[in-house]
Amino acid sequence: MIGLIQKVLVDLIRRHGGDDAVQAICRRADVPPERAFRIDTDYADTECLRLIEATGEYFGLDEKALYRLYADQFIKETKALFPMFYQMSPSAREFLKRQPRVHDTLASSLRSAPGRDRVRDKFNVEEVGDTLRVTYRSPNRLCGLYEALFERLLDEYGETGSIEVTSCQKRGDPLCTFCLRVESSGE
Repeated sequence: MIGLIQKVLVDLIRRHGGDDAVQAICRRADVPPERAFRIDTDYADTECLRLIEATGEYFGLDEKALYRLYADQFIKETKALFPMFYQMSPSAREFLKRQPRVHDTLASSLRSAPGRDRVRDKFNVEEVGDTLRVTYRSPNRLCGLYEALFERLLDEYGETGSIEVTSCQKRGDPLCTFCLRVESSGE
């Protein structure tokens, strides 16, 4: 998994619990506490999943609550790191339409070709009328995180919308499919 995910998570941990929390969670997840996650490096998916689980356990958060906190931190950090991604998109819908290309751009920084391919093949977005149909393929099953990021992105743009999950790997489907609607602007 691309290191941006872990970097944001560690920053979230530090923000809410300080360095002691980072140390404790990393130990619990069997991750070197001194590791500085790089956004141009691919790390083991299992390591990231352990970090996510350990973070939820440490702070006493269920998956949904943890993902909401994560989404807030993610938007904050990606706006600082990649402001152009947001400036190019006048609405959440436009941002979501570009999301696979953004994901691919981040993957292009990875050093190994297999890592780039693995990251690049996770998302697809197609317009179906006023709905965006997003397919997500990943053995990591972080579909709940995608849902939290969608909700937070709507907030960022001052918009409202809805998400319908029509297939989900957690339910045994081969991939996750989200039907996204951006219903109104806050303007």
